[in-house]
Amino acid sequence: MRKNILARWRRQTRAFTLIELLVVIAIIGILAGMLLPALNKAREKGNAAKCVSNMHQWALAMNMYNDDWKEYYPYVGDTGSPCDSANLFAWYNALPPYIGQKTLCQLYTAPSTPPNPRANSIWVCPSATNKTVNPTTSNPIFWYSINDCTHSRASSCGVKSTYAIYRRDRMISPPSTIIFCEEPEDNYSETSGGYETVTRHSGGANFVMGDGHVEWILPTLYCRQCAPFPFQWDDSSTGGDWKKGTPYHWWFAQGISEMCN
Repeated sequence: MRKNILARWRRQTRAFTLIELLVVIAIIGILAGMLLPALNKAREKGNAAKCVSNMHQWALAMNMYNDDWKEYYPYVGDTGSPCDSANLFAWYNALPPYIGQKTLCQLYTAPSTPPNPRANSIWVCPSATNKTVNPTTSNPIFWYSINDCTHSRASSCGVKSTYAIYRRDRMISPPSTIIFCEEPEDNYSETSGGYETVTRHSGGANFVMGDGHVEWILPTLYCRQCAPFPFQWDDSSTGGDWKKGTPYHWWFAQGISEMCN
C-alpha cells in the first residue's frame, strides 16, 4: 500500500523542463534589472545625505573659527604634506578641533589612518569614485576644500602668505557666496570656480555658502571657465564672477582682490 502511494506521488511530481528553467531565469533577470537602478538611486541618495551632513559639520567649524578669529577665514593650505610647517594653520588642521575631530596632520601620522573612501569620515564624500586610493604624507588626497578666494596672496597687503585676509563680515551676499566645497579627489586643499568641477551627486555637488547653509549646485552655475560659461571668474565690476545674472560667487564682492582688511 505504502509503495503504491509513493509511486503515484512520484508520477504526479516531475522536475522542471529546461525551457521552464530558462523562463524562470529570464523573469528573475528582468526583475533584477528593474530593481537595481532603484537600489542604486536609493544608495546614492543616502551617500548624498551623508555628504551634506559632512558639509554641515565643516560649516559649523568654519563659523566657530570666524567667531574666534575676528571674522577671518583660515589659510587655504599649500601643496605638500599636511604636517609641513607652512600648513599647520591650514583649514584642515585649524578647523577639526572645533568639532571634536583630529587634525589632518594627526590622521596622517601613525598609528592613525589617513582619510579614505573605505572608512566613514567627515573628510570623505561617500560617493567618491576612486575607492582604492591610499593617501600618504607625500600624496595627500582631498574630497573637500575651501574656496581659494577666502585668501589673498597679494604682496601689497604686507602680510605673510600663510595668513588669510578676507573677513566674513565683508561678504556682500553670504547666501550666494561659496565658502567650502567638494574637491575632485586630488592633492589640492583649495579650489575655485576657475577650473575644477565635481559632479558626484546627480550631476552636481554640495557647497557651503557664506551664511552657513549647504546647497546642491550644478557646474554650469558655478564654474566660470567651463562651457557653456564664456566669461572668466575674476572679481571685476564689469564681468566675471560678479557679472549681472551670475547666481553664485567665489569672490566676496566686486574688486576685492587687493582688499587687505
